[in-house]
Amino acid sequence: MDRTNEPLLKRNISLPVSLTELKIDNKASLYAEQYRLNGPYMLIYENYDHEHDEAFYTLIAPGFCKRNTLRIQSDYVKNRFMHQHDFFEFIFVMHGHIAQKIEGRIYEYQEGQCCLIDQNVRHVEIAREDAELVFLALSNDFFLNIVRSDIHYDESGHVVSQENPIYDLVLKTCQAGNAPQKQYWDFTPVGSPAAVISEFEQIFGVLIRETAGRRAGLLPLVSGLAARIFSILLDSERYSLQKFMLPSDKEEYLFLRIQELLTQTNGCISRHDLAAELHYDPDYMNKIVKKRTGMSLLKYGRNFTLKESARLLTHTDMSITDIMRQLGYTNRSHFYTSFKEKYGKTPNEYRQKK
Repeated sequence: MDRTNEPLLKRNISLPVSLTELKIDNKASLYAEQYRLNGPYMLIYENYDHEHDEAFYTLIAPGFCKRNTLRIQSDYVKNRFMHQHDFFEFIFVMHGHIAQKIEGRIYEYQEGQCCLIDQNVRHVEIAREDAELVFLALSNDFFLNIVRSDIHYDESGHVVSQENPIYDLVLKTCQAGNAPQKQYWDFTPVGSPAAVISEFEQIFGVLIRETAGRRAGLLPLVSGLAARIFSILLDSERYSLQKFMLPSDKEEYLFLRIQELLTQTNGCISRHDLAAELHYDPDYMNKIVKKRTGMSLLKYGRNFTLKESARLLTHTDMSITDIMRQLGYTNRSHFYTSFKEKYGKTPNEYRQKK
């Protein structure tokens, strides 16, 4: 693959590396599934060159830019594990061909095709030949902001309501109290893909340059460009749309609800209170958590508490005694032992290191 002909990266992008927008979840992986989105959005550009066993990628978010070229093995690329994110992911095949495994089934994507995947769907992209891909990751809050700010007016200046199934999906997914859905939407060009590829190249080019530049008005601009992308996808003269609803897993939903409550309470919730809130037997919940994490419900919940203690040590001047008291620890020795087991340092050493 010719490295001199990369339409989305013609300009040299050089930013100070900052991890404010991204957190690495899986260091064993070299690809996008290792990242959890902490900021409003992120762009990922990937270029696979199988002839030279190389994968070129760029990660770009407000305040972050990383470019790298990796030596890859074809067996590794073909046999990556499925993953899921805590954000919406839009995947566009700029050139070439990829296969995508979604919840265990394989789907083929040609250039110009794209898909929108919600955060509950397990998937993995598999490049069997040279391919150029662009990923746009959108956090729930930022996507909701796009929905709310995309206002349309008629000729007399009155606000008009327009049907937008993508926005309906986002609203339903993000609405509090809704059970998690497993949905992804495929978009296939109507006719030759050349015209839509050219249009998307221009839009992604602006997104990359503006994100790298970090100038005033960045987020409203990105919001508008994302809305423009979705308007193209919903134009029946340019794209056909196919929706897929996947079976929901009741155990997975319960586990996600347990995670949610443990996050909200920093793990400071008893098995009895958790059972009363979710209306499930404590032993059954313990079985579900053990099945997915290898830990008991008690130990899994303690991880959330220790994570909050680490945050308080880093970002506040609270004494260790006050932190223990706030998080429900009564035994100082037990707290120190648990903290060091998780972070490799005592609370004092952790605070000094930060």
